[in-house]
Amino acid sequence: AREGFEASYAELCKQTAAALTELAGWCADSKLYLERDHVLEVVLRFEPANEAAHRTLKHTKNREGAWVAPEKKTEPKNYNAALLKDCESKRGELAKVFREAGLALLDKSASDAPADARRKFLDDLLALHPDDAETRQLLGEVRLDSAWVLNETVAGKEHRAALKERIQKAVAAVARPERIEPDEHETKLGVAWKIALATPRLRVLSTGSEGEATRVAIQCAAAIEVFRGLTGAETEPASNLTIYLLADAPSRDAYINSWPGWDDAQRKVLKTWAGTGVPGDIHEARWDADEARRLDGAVRHVIGLMTLMNFGYDHQKCAWAWEGLGLYLTRELVGTRYTWYSTAPTSGDADSKELLGKLMMTDVNWMNECLQRAKRNKVPTLAKLSERTIDQFGVNEILTSYAFAAYLIEGRPEKLGELLRGIASDGSAKAISTALGRDLADLDRRWTRWLAERK
Repeated sequence: AREGFEASYAELCKQTAAALTELAGWCADSKLYLERDHVLEVVLRFEPANEAAHRTLKHTKNREGAWVAPEKKTEPKNYNAALLKDCESKRGELAKVFREAGLALLDKSASDAPADARRKFLDDLLALHPDDAETRQLLGEVRLDSAWVLNETVAGKEHRAALKERIQKAVAAVARPERIEPDEHETKLGVAWKIALATPRLRVLSTGSEGEATRVAIQCAAAIEVFRGLTGAETEPASNLTIYLLADAPSRDAYINSWPGWDDAQRKVLKTWAGTGVPGDIHEARWDADEARRLDGAVRHVIGLMTLMNFGYDHQKCAWAWEGLGLYLTRELVGTRYTWYSTAPTSGDADSKELLGKLMMTDVNWMNECLQRAKRNKVPTLAKLSERTIDQFGVNEILTSYAFAAYLIEGRPEKLGELLRGIASDGSAKAISTALGRDLADLDRRWTRWLAERK
């Protein structure tokens, strides 16, 4: 059957080359010499050995018998502008015939055609008529001003604005946190709590300022609402979810020394961290060096908690989604990207270390950095990204995860929930391909192109 498909497609290409040759003759008769040469270039795509096309294009054979284009060639001109529309129409008709026949052939041989058959067909179709609207629609493209861009590029601009509005509304809708009293077990920790607040969704206990506690309570509550709206998540933490803010070293030490569930070795290690979830529960404690980092870590914890509760995976099961979506949404909610779960970025070559230094600066554009890496083939493929665990993550993986998460949230938000659900049941690679309806290699080309078109 595969041989049958390839033979049928070869015959279609042969027929198309013959029709194009006829069109090239019409162009010559109509004194549209530039259009003739454009058509003949396409003839050679479908029939590389077409001697008449080569000679008209002034190609010559080298010693090995291969056709070679001239190093310098004077571009021919069109001398009958009145017939340019007719030429475009004729080329469009050829594209229509090729498109309908090729799609029918692919449909008939869906299970037996080579894996890259559809991609080759679309490339051939695009070469046949680059400005054909129906062809561009098949490619998932739309005209923007004078250029063809991905549908996701146009959608992304709208969705970015919608996300900002969603976040603003979510923050505004959070009820003003009310003062509460710490629970009995919290008062026995030896921590001098200065403020305890609660919203209908969570609690915040802090040894710092009331202003900080209020910001954390509001932003974490808003994070739950935003996550639900973006992903279709239905489950959220119980309202006793608590964020503990330890604003100084003595408070941190008292908390770590007194909270049950850690042994002495763990307590010693924890004091070198910036925060952690508490043993056997949903709560989070943050003792980062400043308020911005404590806020960042708290929001990041809530996003991770929502991910785990609704989609059944954490940073160990799907590192890119955990790291990418967590970093992206935290950035959109509070403007920072301080909390990383990967421990690998400290290693790597000089180039990676330089990039790491950039990403740790708050004013660096991560999307642009990823685009520059993609141009140099430095970003991992989606297949490789799907395989790598959090302990294998380096700075390139973190950056790519972030940018791909942006592609999903901005360009394909309608598929985000489906993709996240699929990760738990089918694994990352299959979930991505199934939800987005393309193989991973095609998606690599598509989402990195989106990076270049994103403005």
